[in-house]
Amino acid sequence: MSNTVSTGFKKMNWVSKKTAWQEMQLARQKRMASAERLDRMNTAAFGFQRAQTMQIQGVGELAAQSAQARMEAQVKEMRAELEKRYASFSKIA
Repeated sequence: MSNTVSTGFKKMNWVSKKTAWQEMQLARQKRMASAERLDRMNTAAFGFQRAQTMQIQGVGELAAQSAQARMEAQVKEMRAELEKRYASFSKIA
């Protein structure tokens, strides 16, 4: 035997159905909540994208600064070498 009891009653509408107006309002609220969720997701995605762009720009700036420092050091070395050569030329004359 089964543990379920079959009462033989037809479905009784004890829970009242929502009116068309209530259904429409509920659907409107769900659409608004969905739109708000989408806006929050877009805002977050934009924020992450902006952060990534700023990070990439920061890395690029650091690389450019490093390259500039290396070039300035090389120019300084070349200038010192040329001044040394020039000093030897002035002794000859």
